[in-house]
Amino acid sequence: MIKENKKHSGVVVLLFHAVLFNLIILPAGFLYSILFKVDYVSWDEWVNSICLNVITWQVFDYALKEDDSPNGLKYELKKFHFIHAIDQWLQKKLTTPKIRYALFRSLFWLFILIIFVIPSISTFIFEVRMPYTSLRFTFVFLQLLCLVYYYIQNKYPNDAFVQKEPIASPWMLELLFLAIFKKKKS
Repeated sequence: MIKENKKHSGVVVLLFHAVLFNLIILPAGFLYSILFKVDYVSWDEWVNSICLNVITWQVFDYALKEDDSPNGLKYELKKFHFIHAIDQWLQKKLTTPKIRYALFRSLFWLFILIIFVIPSISTFIFEVRMPYTSLRFTFVFLQLLCLVYYYIQNKYPNDAFVQKEPIASPWMLELLFLAIFKKKKS
């Protein structure tokens, strides 16, 4: 019983980094930099920190899979009460397939708007280059889309839009590698 409730130290460190640094300290430092016109935290540093955390989660998930233990990353994350509470809240809000599809489509169009449309308009019309048009930010946003799609696919496998294109993993890099090796085998 004690062993089941013990949290994996790697998951604790990654969650600590994700929540404390990526959601609290670095955004506050970035806003402080903007408001007081100082060089405290730049947008690139914040996005780099998020990318590092996301890639570390992917590596950690792969390491837990290769461990040949039934305890994967999902099992480890279920030990945290706040993650379970978020999952329950999402299940209450995402009650119909139409709402779930609207959530994914909204995130997809938000991705298009933030990554392509706004930077294009600002560059070509107003001649102002947006500071966040980087591949790192695109990677983070695409990873978010993959996680949301995978979550909907696993929680609601009967939804028509996830049955058309199921994905094997929530991690974008793994999906890219799977696609590359699938093409080489064909």
